[in-house]
Amino acid sequence: MKPHTLTPLLLAVTLLPPSFPTPAIAQAPATPQTAHAHASATTRTPAIPQLAVQPAHAQTPSVRIAHVHARSQAPAAPWLAVQPAHTRTPTTSWLTRTQAPVTGRSVHAEPTRRQAVQAALDALVAAGAPGALAETRDENGHWTGVAGTGDLRARTPVPRNGRWRIGSVTKTFVAALVLRLADEKKIVLDAPIGRYLPGLLPRQDKITVRMLLNHTGGIADYAATFDQTPAGLRRLGETTYTPRRLIAIGTGLPPTSDPGVRWAYSNTGYAALGLLIEKVTGQSLPVALHTHVIAPLGLRATYLPTTARGITGPHPRGYMRDEKNRLEDTTAFNPSNAWAAGALISTASDVNRFFDQLLRGRLFSPALLTQMKQTVPVAPGFEYGLGLMKLTLSCGTTVWGHKGHIPGYATYSFHTDRRDITVAATALPSLNDAAIDQAMNQALNAEFCS
Repeated sequence: MKPHTLTPLLLAVTLLPPSFPTPAIAQAPATPQTAHAHASATTRTPAIPQLAVQPAHAQTPSVRIAHVHARSQAPAAPWLAVQPAHTRTPTTSWLTRTQAPVTGRSVHAEPTRRQAVQAALDALVAAGAPGALAETRDENGHWTGVAGTGDLRARTPVPRNGRWRIGSVTKTFVAALVLRLADEKKIVLDAPIGRYLPGLLPRQDKITVRMLLNHTGGIADYAATFDQTPAGLRRLGETTYTPRRLIAIGTGLPPTSDPGVRWAYSNTGYAALGLLIEKVTGQSLPVALHTHVIAPLGLRATYLPTTARGITGPHPRGYMRDEKNRLEDTTAFNPSNAWAAGALISTASDVNRFFDQLLRGRLFSPALLTQMKQTVPVAPGFEYGLGLMKLTLSCGTTVWGHKGHIPGYATYSFHTDRRDITVAATALPSLNDAAIDQAMNQALNAEFCS
């Protein structure tokens, strides 16, 4: 989802840049459902501007891509929307990971870089996040930094190995599993979704698996219907949604474009991908992710909940802004509204390892990794591949990764071939979302531009 200055909750969460207007939010909440084995989790991502898509590569002969022309519309639910990168200022919000090597630094330069990342964590706390955490990996080893407190009531420190909800970063895990299944010849990326899940989506013979992965299917975002007020977020965290209910909400909205014509962030599309994985593997999505991605990579602290409201193991508590602009504990949250679009729980160490192994081609063939990194333009400095964001920083460095937002937590995870950083803040919506986003970008620039 896109980052935004503070629209309460959309499935895949990414904060929108300070210069981006807060998207209007539809106040009619989605119809709650009874508990179901396929309940999905909620993640919040800021609204994403809808742009006509012009891919950097030829997609399929049947796909017509219009020239890029920006539009101001963005999903109503901020944490499910995607935030474009602002590459002309030091506070670039989106970074892109590329294969271009990053200039190596000597051991003597390392303390300065890590001090700069620590300063960004301190800035997150100064901006109103109770706690912040980052792990970096580079030519000089691993480093973990924390700031603030992990629990406002108990005044305990942020656990360095703590778990939290990583929001829309979940999309990259889901995309990786789809590509792994494609590598095993169980899924054809350019096949219509109707081949696998007949009747699930309208225009099922024109929307391909690839379009769902890169948000060009023209399917509206179900998160745009969520009530983003504090009261609405509380209800969201107490309501169970099934994946098919989420998809019904999204497909009940007007399509954003014809299939393959325009990029528009869609959590609905990722809910459909979750059902595709279940159909092809014969496993529930949590089990399939664990079997094919999480366990093979040794990610021991990562799991996908369905309706469970708690977080197991050590974790910082998450907070959101209430009606009086005070921080309210929202750690206990039913993630079914996010599911395949943003419900994963993980640690900075696990997320860094996941991206390191993914981008080294350890999950599927080099040819499919190349396809994963074939992007469509979204905004200056921001492109989107198959569940993978490409950002260009103010210093010109490109990084690969994803942003994630969900009530209580904001996450940025970006990478080059030499360096990795995953940073989290424990408030969303926060007291100052623009300042939080700026400090997150500060952490990225500190790691990749120093």
